[in-house]
Amino acid sequence: MQKNSTEATVSEMPRCSFCHQMAEYDGKTNQGPWAYMCDTHFKILGCGLGLGKGQKLVVTTGGVTPNDWGT
Repeated sequence: MQKNSTEATVSEMPRCSFCHQMAEYDGKTNQGPWAYMCDTHFKILGCGLGLGKGQKLVVTTGGVTPNDWGT
């Protein structure tokens, strides 16, 4: 369930665009472009949550989580 445009559902968790760990957010960075970000990079580079800012990623039921990556 999406909450006021602050969450986005995905079937597979992507990797952080900066460090390649599990991404928890898809959002606008303070450098301009959007990126997938882990919690650490979202705190440093993210512009917040909401429409036009970013969303927390939530895996759909039966989706692929980091435990399924195998690496």
